[in-house]
Amino acid sequence: MANKATAEELHNIKKWINPKGKVRRVYKIEEDGTKTRALALQMGDRTVFHNEDGPALINKEQKRKEYYLNGIEYDYDTWNEIMKGREGLPWYKQAAAKGVTHRN
Repeated sequence: MANKATAEELHNIKKWINPKGKVRRVYKIEEDGTKTRALALQMGDRTVFHNEDGPALINKEQKRKEYYLNGIEYDYDTWNEIMKGREGLPWYKQAAAKGVTHRN
């Protein structure tokens, strides 16, 4: 007879599985009636503000922009320096000359 996993064991197993991150757009209506858009990165049970392409919190009417990486707030200059410091290709691309394959 096969052993069935209990709910607690399943919960413990799920902690070790690498959760896939989802980027969510969240909107909030402020007290003055303006709309704030936030980009949040959801990884499992943890959600933080994160955007590598621009500000994570934007309110056009209040002309407010806030920059976040992994939930840590940065001013524009610091955020821009961090983004410029990235090197190389993304993990899903391989460096190869045109017309050359990496076969053995």
